[in-house]
Amino acid sequence: MGLRFGRERRLRVRAEFDRVFRKGRRLEGRLFLMIGLANDQPEHRLGIAVSRKVGNAVERNRTRRLLRESFRRLEPPGAGAYDLVVVARTDIVGRTQAEVDRELRDRVRRLTLRGGSGRSPAVATH
Repeated sequence: MGLRFGRERRLRVRAEFDRVFRKGRRLEGRLFLMIGLANDQPEHRLGIAVSRKVGNAVERNRTRRLLRESFRRLEPPGAGAYDLVVVARTDIVGRTQAEVDRELRDRVRRLTLRGGSGRSPAVATH
């Protein structure tokens, strides 16, 4: 578990987000939609999208902090890392760190079990 959420662990430019949105595998969740695409990096990278529908600035910033912390707590990938884009849903407001951790861990586990390269139909998991 890394202590920081450094630049090498983030999706930073629009082209990286677009590539994941276009080619990635979508996993629906109660708190967020996660889209993942295999990358050639040594570890997972995260991009976060939180729209104004989620709430006011305080709630959106708290949502980003919860997601970054959950990502930081993930186990390092054994083999095959992914670029992950997490799109927050309104249900995430008011959730605890443990709830966000549990859902993120579950979505990453499902993604890595099925493989994340290429496009596939949405997988509804609640």
